[in-house]
Amino acid sequence: MADEENGAGGGGGSGGNGPAVIVIKKKARGGHGGHHGGAWKVAYADFVTAMMAFFLLLWLLASTTKEQKAGIAHYFNPPSNASQYGGGQGIMKGSSVVAADDSAPQETPVMPPAQANMNDDMAVQAKEDAMFRQVSEQLKKAVMNVPELKALMDNMLIDMTPEGLRITVTDSKDRPLFENGSGVMYDYTRKMMGVVTAVLSPLPNNLAIGGHTDVVPYRGANPAYTNWELSNDRANTTRKVMMSEGMTERRIARVAGYASQQPLLVDQPENPKNARITIIILRSKFGTVAKFSQDGLIVPKAGAYLP
Repeated sequence: MADEENGAGGGGGSGGNGPAVIVIKKKARGGHGGHHGGAWKVAYADFVTAMMAFFLLLWLLASTTKEQKAGIAHYFNPPSNASQYGGGQGIMKGSSVVAADDSAPQETPVMPPAQANMNDDMAVQAKEDAMFRQVSEQLKKAVMNVPELKALMDNMLIDMTPEGLRITVTDSKDRPLFENGSGVMYDYTRKMMGVVTAVLSPLPNNLAIGGHTDVVPYRGANPAYTNWELSNDRANTTRKVMMSEGMTERRIARVAGYASQQPLLVDQPENPKNARITIIILRSKFGTVAKFSQDGLIVPKAGAYLP
């Protein structure tokens, strides 16, 4: 009986001969242990980078001008051309990239030289037209301010021609400009030329002086002295008088006598008003001085201008 109890008791002790039981303990991970890892540092770094980029953008917007902002906008919004990409005109000044299969963008058309010259000529003509209108008014006032010349106002005509502003002073029955059959001026004619010279001297344009007669042939002691010589002498006398009043010689581009070939009153060829002196303020494109060739002076035909 006692042996059975001892045997039974020995089986329950640790000193028995049976196999040992292995116990594995697993430590549970839970609670707040995850906060001590490194994942939060990555998220924080992303946040700081984003904030830095944001504040950098705000600083750029505050420090750039409107023109620079417009350039940036143009850089990121180029014209809708399927074959062109990139910048070109913005402040970034990027180079345009053109697709190989597409044609290059069209350039701004350049105005042909002939068209540009025409526009320049029109601008010069408009400026000269305004100057001519002013000169016309000044000349009328200047003559009216001289009492003894008021009677000659009816003998003065001012009109526009393709060559420029033409001032015409005509003969009349009671007041001829020159002594009969000669190039000698009367005193009132000389004074009239002095007033005209005073108005025209400040201008930059050159002048063309012409002498004209009526159709009545001149009969003097010298049969070779005709209306051609007479009209030329009167034009040349006008040139001399104007130069004595202060007109510079280089401003005189042409002096010519036309006899009776260009009557003022075509239907009244014998009218004394056809005997006259004309002074043309030449437009700049017509105001060239007489040219010379190897054979001598190139003399233009009556009424023509030098190229």
